[in-house]
Amino acid sequence: MHTVSPPIRFDDRLFRLFGIPLIAFMMPLVFFDHSLSEGARALTPIWLVSLLHTWIYWEGNRVIYFQTRRRFPLVSQTHRRLTWLMVLSVTFTLLACFVINGFLDFCLPNPNIKTPSTFTKNATSLILTGTCLAIYESVYYFRLLQAALLEAEQLKKENLQSQLETLKNQVNPHFLFNSLNTLASIIPEDADLAVEFVQKLSKVYRYILEIRDLQTVSLKEELTALKAYTFLLQIRFGENLNIRIDLPDEHLTDRLVPLSLQMLLENAVKHNIISTQKPLFIEVFIEKERVIVRNNLQRKNQPTDSTGLGLPNIRNRYQLLASQPVDVIVTTQAFAVSLPLLPARTPAGEQLLIND
Repeated sequence: MHTVSPPIRFDDRLFRLFGIPLIAFMMPLVFFDHSLSEGARALTPIWLVSLLHTWIYWEGNRVIYFQTRRRFPLVSQTHRRLTWLMVLSVTFTLLACFVINGFLDFCLPNPNIKTPSTFTKNATSLILTGTCLAIYESVYYFRLLQAALLEAEQLKKENLQSQLETLKNQVNPHFLFNSLNTLASIIPEDADLAVEFVQKLSKVYRYILEIRDLQTVSLKEELTALKAYTFLLQIRFGENLNIRIDLPDEHLTDRLVPLSLQMLLENAVKHNIISTQKPLFIEVFIEKERVIVRNNLQRKNQPTDSTGLGLPNIRNRYQLLASQPVDVIVTTQAFAVSLPLLPARTPAGEQLLIND
């Protein structure tokens, strides 16, 4: 999964419009022993001074907050980001407090007004800064939680769609009819091949059941099931179907979404002519950290019985798991789909039992 924080956006214009005057009004009452006993008009000059402090602290620390988030966008950088945020915000707040108070003392000297101590001013400024940053951080993490829950729900939905689509494509009358016809034709001629055919068919179904709760699988696991499925196709189509798989060992620990390669082979077989005059060639290989499934393009003249969900489903699942998109390259001679490889990390429990 990603370690980058998603781009959480929230409009804080109304919050600043009402929050800054409200906090500026409350600060003198809470921290500087002022009251409304003499009326709101008497408190107005003090409120304006507090408003100047609040506005500068809020807007300045708001800029620091978003800049540190852009500078350290990774979730793994949260500790570093918060450290820099604290150092920069405290430095800015104390410096701004010193400059504002010096400016006000110079421009508005009034010895009859009892002013708070420097410590009280600094402490109050830091409390205001902490309140501002706590609000933004709370809103951010609330939105982050919402986004994570929505992403998990979307991914769960896409996985369910993938399972239903794959099961529907394979456990349907046409697939079973073709598989049983192929099996019936080879039993009298080669009993050993018939047994192997049944074993490969069983392996394909077992893989579908085992990956039903997984978001990603290793390329090795997907390849093992893909070889079993390829065996079934080549027994059925014979020399009219040529499948070449070239996946180097150093990439077998990388991950991808389950059944993606199998679904792409299904699409190639389903939508293209396969005959002695027009054999179908399918290549599965790795190029620039991506798995590519490519076939020569010879579309069937008659439309096929298809829901059209296979490739969009793969795209949607990759959109939730990877920063790189699924690419589709179509020319007059070939059709290719390029899948990005995911980092070679195995989440707990995502280990299958399929053997070569």
